[in-house]
Amino acid sequence: MNAEQCEFVAGDAHIKVKSRFNEGVVNLIAGDIGPFEAGMPCTVPLWLAIDLRRRHKCEIIPPEWLTVERLKELIVMEGEIDGLAPLPEAFFEIAHLLTRHAKEDLVDGDQMKTLVQDMWDKREAKLRTSMLSFLAQSELGHARIDSVQKIELATMREPILLSCQHIDRLVANEHSLSSQ
Repeated sequence: MNAEQCEFVAGDAHIKVKSRFNEGVVNLIAGDIGPFEAGMPCTVPLWLAIDLRRRHKCEIIPPEWLTVERLKELIVMEGEIDGLAPLPEAFFEIAHLLTRHAKEDLVDGDQMKTLVQDMWDKREAKLRTSMLSFLAQSELGHARIDSVQKIELATMREPILLSCQHIDRLVANEHSLSSQ
């Protein structure tokens, strides 16, 4: 899976909206949604929330973790532990979609975007350091990756696979030279 596919899958996450229209229950393949009452919160898939927001039919209510204060707490927690801190599922994808398509519905949307980028940078640095430590082992075994996000796996997958292939070739060359 690549980053775009991760974002597409994250579109199925449910989020609250405050509708600006009245409508009964809407039957979708993934399930029924609604009823919609103007001014009342309703839970919908993220893709629908973005579409409704684009057509000015709702206001998106951001998840409780998408506030400046909570993001700062998560960044501090990320800096305090050795491994990766647990984050809500599809954290980066949802934050990216909301800051791109519904920044007006977010309090301090620009600052949130910066904080999410800071979190990404911290976690990417940790993953890169872990990957280098793993690859530097004389005997490769297995690695344990806790609290990693799907999009992080998607972005790190290719470099890890290429590195492992290069190490495999080097080990094979070393064995062929030592047998000669």
